[in-house]
Amino acid sequence: MTPAGARAALALALIAGVFTFPARADEQDAVSAIKAGRFLEAAAELQAVVDQSPGYADGYFLLGHCMLKMGRTREAEFQFRRALRLDPAQAVYYDGLALAMAASGDWPSAIRAASEGLTRTDDPRLRYELLALRGYALSSLRRWNDAIHDLEAAQRIRSEYWLLVFLGKARFATGAYAEAVAPLRQALLVAPDDPVVLRLLAECFLRLAAAEPDAVRKRFAYTQSLGYALRLASVNPHDLDAVHLVGRAALGAGRLDQAENVFRHVLSVNPRQCYALANLGRTYMAAARWVEAEAYLRNACACAPRMTAVWESLGELYFELGKPQEAAAAFRRVEEIEPTEAAREFPTAIPVFQPR
Repeated sequence: MTPAGARAALALALIAGVFTFPARADEQDAVSAIKAGRFLEAAAELQAVVDQSPGYADGYFLLGHCMLKMGRTREAEFQFRRALRLDPAQAVYYDGLALAMAASGDWPSAIRAASEGLTRTDDPRLRYELLALRGYALSSLRRWNDAIHDLEAAQRIRSEYWLLVFLGKARFATGAYAEAVAPLRQALLVAPDDPVVLRLLAECFLRLAAAEPDAVRKRFAYTQSLGYALRLASVNPHDLDAVHLVGRAALGAGRLDQAENVFRHVLSVNPRQCYALANLGRTYMAAARWVEAEAYLRNACACAPRMTAVWESLGELYFELGKPQEAAAAFRRVEEIEPTEAAREFPTAIPVFQPR
C-alpha cells in the first residue's frame, strides 16, 4: 500500500465516525450533503450555521472536515482549532486536527494532537482512530518502535488491512523480521497480489534465512522467500528488482540453475545492474565454477567499487582457490571502505555461503 493509499484509508476510517452524534435542525442539510459527498454545498450550509451561532463548536468541527475533504488543509486546521478553543475537552476535535496535520505532512503536530485526544477518551472506536493515526505519523518519522506500540494497540481494538501492512512494515524496519510475518500474511489474505506485502514477506524470509544457523530451517526460509518473490514477479514482471529478488531467494534455496537464469535475464536488460553481477558471481561460487565466479565478481567490483560485500566474496573465492595474497588484498579493501575498531582477522575457513 502506498503512503497516499494509506492516508486515504485512514481518512475514511476517521470520517466514518464523525456523524455519531445527532445534528442540530439547522445543520441537518449540511450533514446530509456531507454524507452524499457534496462538500462545497455542505461547507456553505455550515458556514451559515456558525455565522448565526459563533459559539457552536460542532459546526466548526464539521466545517473542518468539509475543508479537509476538499483538500483545503490549512482552512481545515483553522476550523478544528476554532472548535477546540470553544470546547477543548472533546477528543474527537483533536482527532480532526490530527488528521488535518497529517494531511499537510506536519507529523509532529499530528502526533501532539492525537496524544491530546487520547488523554481525553476511553471510547474504543475513537481510541482506535487516534492510535492508528498517531502510529501512522510516527512511522512517517521513522520512529518505528513508538509506531509499533501504537499500531499494536490499535490492532487489539480492531484489525484492518492498511493497519496490518504498516505494522508489518514497522516491525521489518526494526529488524523484527519474524514478528513482521504474521500481520503481513494476514494482510495478504485480504489482498493476495499486493506488491508491497509480497516484497516485504520475501525480504523478511531472506533475512531470517541469512541469520538461521540450522541448515534445514535456513533452506526452508529461503524457499518461503522464493515463493513470495515468484508471486511478486508475476504481479510486476517488468520490475527488475522483483525479478532480481527471485534470483536471490533461488540462490539461497540452492536452486542454482534458476538463480543463474534470473541473474542473466536481469543483466540482459540492464548490464550495469551491479547487484546482479555480484549475485551471479556468487551463484558460480556455489557451483564451484571458479573462473566464471571470479570474472563476474571482478566486474561487480568495477561496477560498484565501494560495495564491501563484493570484495568479501572475492576474498572468500581467492581463499578457497588457495590464493592467500589475493584474498588478503580483497579483505584489506573491505577494511579500507568500512574500517572497524579491531583489525579484521584473516579467515581460517571460508564462511557459510549466503546470498546478499
